Amino acid sequence: MSSIKMFFILGKILLVFSINNALAENPSKIIAAKVNNHIITAQDVLNALKRLPNKIKEKPLSDIYPNIVNELINQHLITQQAYKDKLDLNKDVVNLLKKNKNQIMAKYWLNNFLTKQVNKETVDEYYNNYVKNFKTTKEFNASHILLKSKKEAFEIIEKIKNKSKFSELAKKYSIGPSGKNEGRLGWFQSGQMVDAFEKATFALKKGSITRVPVKTKFGYHVIMLNDVRDAKPKTLNMVKQQIVERIKKFSLSNLEKKIRKNQNITIVDFEDVAKKVNN
Repeated sequence: MSSIKMFFILGKILLVFSINNALAENPSKIIAAKVNNHIITAQDVLNALKRLPNKIKEKPLSDIYPNIVNELINQHLITQQAYKDKLDLNKDVVNLLKKNKNQIMAKYWLNNFLTKQVNKETVDEYYNNYVKNFKTTKEFNASHILLKSKKEAFEIIEKIKNKSKFSELAKKYSIGPSGKNEGRLGWFQSGQMVDAFEKATFALKKGSITRVPVKTKFGYHVIMLNDVRDAKPKTLNMVKQQIVERIKKFSLSNLEKKIRKNQNITIVDFEDVAKKVNN
């Protein structure tokens, strides 16, 4: 993955303060703490929150708020001490600050660039092309009962022949996750199930079951075909996120080609770099 694509991986910021929307204020204007003349805002707390590990972020903000605020206070006081010691003039610190500044600018520029690419007109154009080029295929709706052995599967087939309800047998005997849902698998197309399962399902008539168990890596299946229909294009809401991701991917690819054009770029082999690092 190229460095420019890495900038695209941005975390989502969740505003978790419990403030009534009608009365909500700008978090950057809400004071959370003061250290002499320095103000720590609610936005500072939110920014610190998003940098925490996910396990901690899952806790109620009211529980971790005091720790975050106290950490921000300590950070400010330590920063003041660093300035007193003129650490901001240290060559290594200056270089690190410059790199961080460059990364932040690149990240925000790229975020703005991608936001402009993903507009309503572009999304609609992608969706209209999807609908225009959509090829109708068959969709199958099936249920199955998954068992450990062929013997058990044949016993289930006999029970069905003797008028036992497929749905009840699935709930009672199936070892698959769909068992609790009466064995229903919903709608699927070719290529979504393992080959043996698909071949047996596609050969069935609506309402019929497999006469012999179907073996796959999961076990032995007794399959019932519930219905068949012609597939239709998905709604925009169903595919919008996929379209957005495709636009971003395409935009990133084009951007990378554009900004690298006519640039003198040299990449040193990993082995050569590693040797120098390890010397």
